[in-house]
Amino acid sequence: MDEPLFGSRENNYRLFYLSSCAAVSSLVILIAVTSYTAGTAAHIGVLMNDMSEVIGDMRIMLPDVEDSLKLLKTICTHENFTKTYGHLCD
Repeated sequence: MDEPLFGSRENNYRLFYLSSCAAVSSLVILIAVTSYTAGTAAHIGVLMNDMSEVIGDMRIMLPDVEDSLKLLKTICTHENFTKTYGHLCD
């Protein structure tokens, strides 16, 4: 057990400290990436809640839009040619 594993005793200590620093730096990078991912996932959850609210509002407004388009089509095809409606009936 008195013989060094790799080269001299000083080289063994250098290798030990180098590998320890590499392991600690890898752990720091892993924690940074994990915290960034957790923050992004929290923002995605808020975005999904907002989108469900928007979709609910669209379901309320969509029948009104369909009725408005039917009314516009009726106005554009009416035989009263004395009124113009701009580019809506082109």
